[in-house]
Amino acid sequence: MVKTRSDALFHLVLLALAGWFLQQAWHLPANAAGGSLSPAFFPRAISSAIAILLLISLIRGLIAGTLLARETRDDAARVSAWVPVVAWGGVALLLVLYALLLEPLGYVISTALFLFLCVAMVSVLSRQPGDSIAAGRVLMLALFSAVVSVAIFLIFSVGFEIVLPTIGMMGV
Repeated sequence: MVKTRSDALFHLVLLALAGWFLQQAWHLPANAAGGSLSPAFFPRAISSAIAILLLISLIRGLIAGTLLARETRDDAARVSAWVPVVAWGGVALLLVLYALLLEPLGYVISTALFLFLCVAMVSVLSRQPGDSIAAGRVLMLALFSAVVSVAIFLIFSVGFEIVLPTIGMMGV
């Protein structure tokens, strides 16, 4: 939902990017080399979905009357300026680590590790002072990371027959 002018600007920039991606997707070959879906199908579908969802979000912001609202910051809710920098730097570092570990550890393990560390880092950086980290939440995050990485692996390796990096006898 669009809350302020900066949110509206951010939505418009993302909408322009989605439009550019969609335009680029139309330049991909439309014929399939033997399969039923063309190489352009997924880029077109994803770009269209992103553009539609961004338009819905902008329209909901206009209807709610919050699109042109001024920025208001409560001192208690103010986020330190270094938190976004550390978060983006951490994500960039994790992406490099993911790329380095993908071949040696295989897709499932490296993806589960990346998801776990990325969500954990953002959660730790965004928590309020005095909040504690429960062991149950850490366990749920580990389970979520494992399930998502295995599900994506199965979708691509079994469903689309795309070979992903694996290790061991079980091909994980």
